[in-house]
Amino acid sequence: KKNKAGVAVKPFQVKNHMWLFVNCLIENPTFDSQTKENMTLQHKKFGSTCPLSDKFFKQATGCGIVESIMNWVKFKAQSQLNKKCSAVKHTKIKGVPKLDDANDAGGKNSLGCTLILTEGDSAKTLAVSGLGVVGRDRYGVFPLRGKMLNVREATHKQIMENAEINNIIKILGLQYKKNYSDPESLKSLRYGK
Repeated sequence: KKNKAGVAVKPFQVKNHMWLFVNCLIENPTFDSQTKENMTLQHKKFGSTCPLSDKFFKQATGCGIVESIMNWVKFKAQSQLNKKCSAVKHTKIKGVPKLDDANDAGGKNSLGCTLILTEGDSAKTLAVSGLGVVGRDRYGVFPLRGKMLNVREATHKQIMENAEINNIIKILGLQYKKNYSDPESLKSLRYGK
């Protein structure tokens, strides 16, 4: 099921955190080899069933296993986002189509660089023609396509799969969960404005 952060917990993630030991007696079991490691008898031919009580489920969920699994799932989602947002400041970016990067972006003068986000390619060409007057050293241009994803209401998976958001994160050099309210932290960005 999904938790508050919208991360889906899959059965294999639960199985990775649990051990279940079963002690039972089965009449006339069949095995796949002489070592008797794997039983081949189907469970419907066991001759008995093992119904689990509500008390067992309450004890299992109350022992902290649910919190442990949820913390692990959140950690994995967080680490995937951190991979996308590297802490290394790059002077040149590859793999971002239609980006006209500022010459000083990612360098020692990157705090004075401005990224111009435009609505589509036609607005980008207008912005690029205007850069002919002021120069390309401090100004970069990137065209946005369509409606932007609202990351405040999006899940980790939606953010990771959105190419537009990932391109902006890569262009700016943002790091996930880093606070950029103080001027010192802004120095790690590729664009200061």
